Amino acid sequence: MALGEGGPSALLLYLLAYAFATVGAFAVVGLVRTYDADGSVRGEATQLAQWAGLGRRHPVLAGAMALFLLSFAGIPLTGGFIGKFTAFVAAADGGAWPLVVVAVVASAAAAFFYVRLIVLMFFTRPGDAVEETRGGGTAPARAERPGALTLGALVVCAVGTVGLGVWPTPVLDLLAQAARFVV
Repeated sequence: MALGEGGPSALLLYLLAYAFATVGAFAVVGLVRTYDADGSVRGEATQLAQWAGLGRRHPVLAGAMALFLLSFAGIPLTGGFIGKFTAFVAAADGGAWPLVVVAVVASAAAAFFYVRLIVLMFFTRPGDAVEETRGGGTAPARAERPGALTLGALVVCAVGTVGLGVWPTPVLDLLAQAARFVV
């Protein structure tokens, strides 16, 4: 719907912003693990209750995850906000304003789920999580120490997410030039 003058560059910015947030979030998810009583890794933390208190145990990692979740929600000063804003403006300029209204409402509804995880990580103690998990217990997850490549990916994704949210103009200009070749 956004194939007007600014549409292709808006779409590319949206994809770039969400690429940063998605890769960063998956890097965090890959580091947060559950462990057996003997200390061996059981697997990734797949139950929400296992994320409770992660912000107290691993504040930097939980902060990075919160940043990526806020970007998914489209909160200002993140790349997700700029990506959604430019895509919504381009779609509205193309005459698809009813679709934009639906997208804004869907974004607001999705933000509830992102904020729920942030509250769980930072404001809930592991024992207070009421969600039951399979296997009978909600052992809190711990984070593994990231390797060099994972750490590099997290840093690039966090800087990209904040950079696109704070100063998107150079990237928008570059993408506008790139969109000329695509269209």
